Amino acid sequence: MSFFTSLREKTLDKISESFTPVLTRDEKFKLEYKLPPGEAIIDDINADLSFIPAKNAPSTDKNFWEKNTPQEPATAIIFSGKIYLTNHFILFKDIFDQSCSTLVLNISTVKRVERSPSESYSSTLLITLYSGSQLLVQFIGLKYRAEQFCDALKKNLKDNIPNAKLLVDFLQTCYSEFLIAKNVLGMKDVKPPSGGLGQHFKYPGNPTLSKEKAKLKLWFEYFKNNGRNMAIWKTHMFQKLIRIGVPNRLRGEIWEISSGSIYLRFANPGFYEKLLIDNAGKSSQAVDEIEKDLKRSLPEYSAYQTELGIKRLRNVLTAYSWKNPDVGYCQAMNIVTAGLLIYMSEEQAFWCLSNLCDIYIPGYYSKTMYGTLLDQRVFEAFVEDKMPVFWDYIVKHDIQLSIVSLPWFLSLFFTSMPLEYAVRIMDIFFLNGAKTLFQVALAVLKINSEDILQADDDGMFIAIIKHYFQNLGESAHPDSPDLKYRQITKFQELLVTAFKEFNVITETMIYQERRKHEKGIMQNIETFVKRTQLRHMPRTFHLTEENLSNIYDIYYDRIETHKISKGTGSSNMVFDVFVQFLSKICDWCKPCENDSDPAFREQKSNFLRKLFNNWDTAKIGELTLNDVVVGIDKLLTPDLLEMVNYFFSLYDEDQDGELHREDVLQMSEGLLLLTEPWKSGRFVDLLTKKSIEDDIADTIVKETITDDRTGVNSTLDQIELPSGVTIDEGKYRAEQAERYLKAASNFLQRSFEYARSLDIAEEVDLIDLSDEDDGDADSAKKEQKKKKYESILANVALDPTHPKVIDLATFRMIILADETYELFFAQTLRSSIHVDQCIESGANNKALRGMFDGIIADGRRVAEQVRRRVDSVATRNSTTSLESAGNQTVTSINTANTMDRYDDLEDLNSEQQGEHEDLLSNPWLDIPDEDEQEGEVKRQELPINTMTPKEGGNDLIEFEA
Repeated sequence: MSFFTSLREKTLDKISESFTPVLTRDEKFKLEYKLPPGEAIIDDINADLSFIPAKNAPSTDKNFWEKNTPQEPATAIIFSGKIYLTNHFILFKDIFDQSCSTLVLNISTVKRVERSPSESYSSTLLITLYSGSQLLVQFIGLKYRAEQFCDALKKNLKDNIPNAKLLVDFLQTCYSEFLIAKNVLGMKDVKPPSGGLGQHFKYPGNPTLSKEKAKLKLWFEYFKNNGRNMAIWKTHMFQKLIRIGVPNRLRGEIWEISSGSIYLRFANPGFYEKLLIDNAGKSSQAVDEIEKDLKRSLPEYSAYQTELGIKRLRNVLTAYSWKNPDVGYCQAMNIVTAGLLIYMSEEQAFWCLSNLCDIYIPGYYSKTMYGTLLDQRVFEAFVEDKMPVFWDYIVKHDIQLSIVSLPWFLSLFFTSMPLEYAVRIMDIFFLNGAKTLFQVALAVLKINSEDILQADDDGMFIAIIKHYFQNLGESAHPDSPDLKYRQITKFQELLVTAFKEFNVITETMIYQERRKHEKGIMQNIETFVKRTQLRHMPRTFHLTEENLSNIYDIYYDRIETHKISKGTGSSNMVFDVFVQFLSKICDWCKPCENDSDPAFREQKSNFLRKLFNNWDTAKIGELTLNDVVVGIDKLLTPDLLEMVNYFFSLYDEDQDGELHREDVLQMSEGLLLLTEPWKSGRFVDLLTKKSIEDDIADTIVKETITDDRTGVNSTLDQIELPSGVTIDEGKYRAEQAERYLKAASNFLQRSFEYARSLDIAEEVDLIDLSDEDDGDADSAKKEQKKKKYESILANVALDPTHPKVIDLATFRMIILADETYELFFAQTLRSSIHVDQCIESGANNKALRGMFDGIIADGRRVAEQVRRRVDSVATRNSTTSLESAGNQTVTSINTANTMDRYDDLEDLNSEQQGEHEDLLSNPWLDIPDEDEQEGEVKRQELPINTMTPKEGGNDLIEFEA
């Protein structure tokens, strides 16, 4: 049976891989550990690892160092797994518990690396960190592999020395360092680092009821025994403490650690401030939209009715819009950022927002909000699968689930439930990822399903959910005779339901559902965006709706950097892409044999550049879709004179109504380029077709059109060339080529023949200007130059002493005087532009239109509901906020009494009532993770005294900062 079990697991793994995005090993690794861009695995090796806390860190829980006696020496647990080395990190993954026992160590925190003196292990390293903690690494496998890893580690450490010098200043921004400095090092006068708005305007919730000091005590003990900030060991206790609740003052740093934004902040010192300075005073569409939404950002929190709170929010949002112009600013970003700023400084919130948009919920805040639409469809699929009775009911009564659920996902529950509960969801969200949103959303529906099944419309549905969120702090079982049962709040019940009952919702399932629905959602978005943009096209006179649709498809097919469904990348067309675009629809721009000729390529580029500049109405060096549509519409005019006038305007750049000698010569080259397909014989025009028809007319006349047996006249399509009649293609190609060459020659000749001479103030003597005064010049050379200049003077096209110009009327006359060019401007040029042919990538999926119309209609209703609800929250809380403002000014909020009471929370050396131990024993909050095993792995223990370097030893020091 074990064989079949193993086979089944491998099959499921393969199926899961087929549904997950195709990522490289390094990309998967960076996503798993939230590492900054640019990190890559340099080496990895199997090893046993032990984490040894700093010896000078006294502990008050008497569970570790106090047992370090001669009778019972302290020990360190050995973890078996694999250690990875990247550009700036050392990471360890436990082989027995890969999800909940990991070490992420920035190598800037490494102070010393030396070989261990232990005689039991030949390949052992002892790594000492800045905090005094130590890592004992015992390599497993061949010795040369251990040496390779050590060499790579040594090189990385030396290369990272400049970054390590920045560590001291960076650590001063971490609250965990402040806790250690105050409670371990005894630095009573140390000040806490600047943090979020909560330091000045209080944190949401009641610190007494939330047991802030007890939670802070638990985290303090965890930091002492497992490291902190840039060098922290994440165990089951780390996840358990987050589920219990993060203390407000520490929440910003824990969010940074869980999201990986702390590594981004350390890797980019000064980037945020420089971004603000470089873009100060600049305006953009995103900046204008941000200003409109600032006052509607969590108005129930008093900080956002003051200039300080608004300024911080404005800075973070505008800085991110400049950092990521593809996203810029999107609805609900202000809500989420406002929530972050309560617990984080501006720089912390900026980098956390970056990771939030890039890693956790990509596409949520894009221009098309494709990520939100996709996850709404995934959420509906989960509801249908996990709650079939509920799903059938809302479908039967036409209740729109997304009207309620979309704000949950878009604002991460900040606008749905009170802030003190929303941040608890965020604690788990940063730890476990996007699956948290689905689990909590399903739990909300599950808990309220009985009431919702009595609702008949959207209004009742919304009222039920709203009432539930407003009473999350009340007892979930008020009528229970059991006191402990009555003490369970609705929020605790929500957490248990979400993370126990819906623990089956995994990242793999979400990926599978996203892959399943992604194509349909993307196609629907593209269809909607296309239909919207086509409705706002400028007025055209010669293009049908089908032509516009085809131009749209070809246009965006050429712009590979722009993703319509995701709204990323520039939608403007640069010159190189413009050339590719025309090559798809214009015969005279398609690749040909003459492209190998440099002169022809230059001629082609010059004309296309003129056309590009003429279409670029904004003069920004790029074309919009509207520019292209208007330009093509002009080329497709059936009016001969209108087409001639437009071609003249291409070369009349100063718009004075006259073309000078250089302009005429450039126009002649442009005509040679445009007529190249017919001059080379790749295509035939109407004159050539007529010539062919005349040559075979006698043969066709001899054939009868009427069928004597049926008496029915044959149609023209049924007429075939008589047998034995052949067409001499070479003859007709030569005649057509000669005709176009003659037309070009006649154009130049007539242009200068009928051109008007300009009067100049003084006649120029070319010989005097060009000959140098050297008395020894050869008379024969002088005579040769004289003849050359005389020939130039005799050529009306080249004579600079008598410049010629032609006006529009003359140009018209010259074109109409030549049958070939007249036909070219009247019909041939227009027929060479093919906008009636669609491309496969732009084909519309009409079957999806109806479905998408419903989604968009629903989305509009949701947008209106979100806006109305945000406005109502602002109105509802304005009175409360004003009252609090009347009783408490900005300065009075920071009263000494309040801060003294909060500062007392940080004194963790005083005797406690054991309240923090009660938190750990609370069964309702001890929620196991999906990957936790039934039984704990029994690990080996190693005496710490075997790891201590011996004095006077000849240990090889590999690295020392």
